[in-house]
Order: sequence, then C-alpha cells, then structure tokens
Amino acid sequence: MIGRATDLALEMEERESESGKREENVGAGGELPVVAIVGRPNVGKSTLFNRIVGGRVAIVDDEPGVTRDRNYRETHWAGKHFLIVDTGGLLPTSRDKMESLVRSAVTAAVDEAAVVVMLVDAKTGLTPMDAEIAQLVRESNRDFVLAVNKTDGKEAGATVAEFYELGLGEFIEISAEQGTNVGDLLDAVAARLPEVSREVRAAAAIAVVGKPNVGKSSLVNRLTGGETVIVDSEPGTTRDSIDTFVETRFGAVKLVDTAGLRRKSRTASDLEKYANIRSIAAIDRCDVALLMLDPTQGIAKQDLAIAQYIEKAGKGMVLAWNKWDLMTERSEVEYTVAVREKLRRGAHIPIVFISCRTGTGLDDLVETCFHVRRNLDVRIPTGVLNAEIEAALERRPPSGKGKRHPKVYYAAQVRGRPPRFTLFVNDPGMFGEAYRRYLQKIIRRIYPFEGVPVRVSIRKSR
Repeated sequence: MIGRATDLALEMEERESESGKREENVGAGGELPVVAIVGRPNVGKSTLFNRIVGGRVAIVDDEPGVTRDRNYRETHWAGKHFLIVDTGGLLPTSRDKMESLVRSAVTAAVDEAAVVVMLVDAKTGLTPMDAEIAQLVRESNRDFVLAVNKTDGKEAGATVAEFYELGLGEFIEISAEQGTNVGDLLDAVAARLPEVSREVRAAAAIAVVGKPNVGKSSLVNRLTGGETVIVDSEPGTTRDSIDTFVETRFGAVKLVDTAGLRRKSRTASDLEKYANIRSIAAIDRCDVALLMLDPTQGIAKQDLAIAQYIEKAGKGMVLAWNKWDLMTERSEVEYTVAVREKLRRGAHIPIVFISCRTGTGLDDLVETCFHVRRNLDVRIPTGVLNAEIEAALERRPPSGKGKRHPKVYYAAQVRGRPPRFTLFVNDPGMFGEAYRRYLQKIIRRIYPFEGVPVRVSIRKSR
C-alpha cells in the first residue's frame, strides 16, 4: 500500500503541469458512444479504422485473422465524439478455438456499440459469411451502416449490387485504403449517434507490458470486469496493442494491453516482429508502464531489457508479480530482494504482488500507478533544490583539474517528463557520470520520485 503523499506531491495534484498535456480521453463506461467495425477477415476493417483515427494504429496484413481483439480509439466527426472499435475478423461457422474466441470478442463489441459499421469486400463479392454476419447485426437491434469496401477497382462495379441481398438496405461504397467516400460513411455514422454531454478529463495512460503469457490480458479483463481482451493459454495470443478505457475510484484510466514482447531471435514471423514494435510504441505513448512478472519463471533477461527500455523512454514504472496465489511458500521480501539485485539502479521502482485470478492486490496496483503518474509532474521548489545541492557539494565536492575547482552557479528543475534537473557550472568536464548519479540520489532525498526516472544534466554557465 502506498503511504500518504507529501505536501509537495499534494500541491502538485492541484495544479496542471505544462509538461503533462496528454490526449483527452474518457472512460467508455457510458460516457462516449461506441462505433464497432465488424466483418469477416480481410475485408479492410483495420485499414478503415486507421483511416478514421488518422494513423497506423491497427496492424494491417494480408493474413486473415491478424486483428483478434478489440482496438479502441477516441475520435470525432461532425461534432460527435465517440469511440471507434476495430474488431477481430469474424468467422461465424468456424469451430477453431481461436476463431471462436474472436467471435465472442466481436459479439461483445456489437453488444456495447451504439452504431455498427458492417464492412464487406466488393472485390470478393457476397459470401455466406457476410450473410451470417448481417443476420447477427440485424438481431443486435443496433443502428448500423453497411459499407462496401475496395470499390476503387474496375472489377468492383459488377458485384456491389448483390449486397442488397443482405437485407440491410442502402449501402455506402468506399475505399478505406484511398479514403474515397469515408467522409460520407462517417456522416452516416454521426447522424445515428446520440448527443452526449461530455466533461473532458485526462485519463491516466497505463501500458501493460511484459513477456508473453504472464497475465497481461487477464489483468485488463479483471480491471474492466469483462472479457475485453482475448485470453488464452497459448503464448502470443494478443498480437496488437489494445486500448481499453475504464473508470476506477482513483480516476479514469486508458489501459494499453500489449502483445507480449519477445526476444528478436524468437520472433519467427514478420507479424510477431511488428507486434514487438507495437509494444514498444505503447510504452512510448503511456504515462506509466506496468511491467508484469511471473514468479514461477523468475526474472529473465527479457524482463530486464523491457525495464531498461521503459527507463530510457522516461516513463513511470511499476513492477507487478502476478500469479502470487501460486506462491504460498515464498515471501514478498524474497522476491523484492531478487528484483533489487537484478535492477541495481531500480530501488525507486515500486513492487506490487497481485493475482489476476483472485483479484488480490489489484486495488493497490491501480493506486500505485496513479501515485507514480503524479510523480512525473512533481516540481521541487528552486530554493529547496539549490540549498540541498549546495550542501551536497560541500559534503562531497567533485574532483578538480589542477588548480581549477568545480563550481555550481545554479540548479533548476526544467519542464518535461520525466523530471529533469540542470546544473549550470563552470566546467562540465569536472562532473562525471558517477557524480551525476550522486546528484540524482540527493534529489531523491528531497523527494523520492517513486517509479520515475530522474534526469540530471550539467551545462556550462554562460
């Protein structure tokens, strides 16, 4: 359990940091309507999703079934704010286990949607799968729009009329890849969306990262209270980075459940290599990275590599030992020591012991993530900083060069995430890496900055 924050931290909670300008997101729990894109595999759902949100967010690949989970992004059109959801390719008649899981995920997306966009492929033409999906859409009693994709080729014209057989009425011909008529599609979607009074709040962006099969998707599902992300015992089930919005008693959270990071030598396919890149990208855009560890496997080199990347990226970090319900004969002290020995410069990183299966420790975990996020924006008063730095220099001055002695004229905390401190000196060459680490320890004595890296730069005073 995190102790009470100091007066300095509480002061920072009450004011907005310029460096903390984050994208504005709100929880999906009834605040923003959901628009779900559904259809059979490889009809262009992820391409349309990327076109709507304005970036390469969902994995796009010729291999059917690449998108398995639901991928949420907030967007707006014609004055309407909503969450657009990219869903896994639906295979209604398949008995394959993974395809059954995908079908469940898509059904759940339709259930929560205010508007469903059913996407079909003009180049392939009408298929029995399209008919089955259309029946699912009709039975959902949701507003819907039928979009015929890939109409940019000459061969498409002869096949589009047959989509009237789906019984969904008029459709919109689009090209998600080229952007043709996507605006018309969004006009139709916006016209069907309800008006929502919306108080904008910044959600805490938390990336859930770690090796494959340590329980990342199980954690997201436990926190959201539903089967938001596909969970399966097969390592590598989650291959894309999935954003999920959830309200907690500590505030709004944007959870990023990422594909399990693998060592390069084990990324057998281009798709897995891409998922690795996406996991790293998820870390880059989060506030706090939650690194999940498996006590049945111990700390591996890959865990250390992920932690190193999080630190280099300047993100907050929380370590979570999952599956703690299986470790009845082991102590928290033992595993805390193990982490400290492996992460020799990670004494500031908080450690939480949880069980996604039983829910043990999850409240502490969320509270800890919010505590670390606040620490990203804590500022030390300039007077306090300079007094402590001056005292530290007197206790342990850096080595001089001949008759020259090091001098620090001024210390300041500059804007930015993570917390950054600059010392203006007479000769930066007299302040080596070891002394820089000493100064970091001094700064952490003023305020501990739990879970947050501290940057110290030395500059020559002009």
